Amino acid sequence: MDRTLLPTGMLLSLILCVAPLQAQEGLKVFISVDMEGITDVINWDETGSSGSDYQYYRTLMTKETNAAIEGALEAGATEVIVRDSHGSARNLIPEELNPHAKLLRDWSGGPYSMMEGIDETFDAVIFVGYHAKAGTTNATLDHTMSSVSINDLKVNGVSLPEAGWNGLIAGCYDVPVVFIAGDQAACDQASAIFENIETVAVKKGIGEACLNLHPQRSRELIKAGVKKALGRLADFRPLKYKPPYTIEIQFKNERQAYRASWYPGAKRLGDRGVSYTSAEFLDLMRFLMLAR
Repeated sequence: MDRTLLPTGMLLSLILCVAPLQAQEGLKVFISVDMEGITDVINWDETGSSGSDYQYYRTLMTKETNAAIEGALEAGATEVIVRDSHGSARNLIPEELNPHAKLLRDWSGGPYSMMEGIDETFDAVIFVGYHAKAGTTNATLDHTMSSVSINDLKVNGVSLPEAGWNGLIAGCYDVPVVFIAGDQAACDQASAIFENIETVAVKKGIGEACLNLHPQRSRELIKAGVKKALGRLADFRPLKYKPPYTIEIQFKNERQAYRASWYPGAKRLGDRGVSYTSAEFLDLMRFLMLAR
């Protein structure tokens, strides 16, 4: 085949397929795991402990997390921290998790939320089971932080999914996001935010329905994708915006916006919006924690 006829991205993919990945020794990896983007999850009933199928889907969640851990270990990771980031933060099954990883469960009550435990000692961040932002077309269980309170969240004018917000938290410590697995919409949004990110779409929304890969195939792709991402760690940069930082939240109802507007320094934006500006990103994290 004439190489000149191939798009640049396709050439790069072919090169990566034949070039051996160079394992990087001593990597410390942070994995944040949500549930709505796990293979076959399609209904809210499947994501909470009261649902009849929840136990099955938390098993799939654990297996996809293990696939990411295995990919990281094969890429040379010597320390892996897993943050259970969904609902109660008590979903992953500890006994079934890869024993080489440490698991952070439950909520501390602090502003780090889905990124609790991140610091400057990590080399890379991985997202598993992530979903698209609220209001996304053909997305599975799309929402932003809360399915009942927030319609949209922007930082410095950029509308963000949870992956984007969490990536900015990692960026505060100069840690890049290198991989995401979830539905196709989540992967597309992540690709628009994070330069060079590796993505694995385990399913694709069709209205409120969803076309899924086989769970075993999803795990194979996640493992390979994580290993590939960590094998080219030099290609990634932390997600950072220039200060001052401005967060804008559009709430689902006026009462929530009114309440948030009482936060010191907050400004009301129309009927349901509130903004807050600071030179420190941690101040935005505190605002989001206390105002919603």
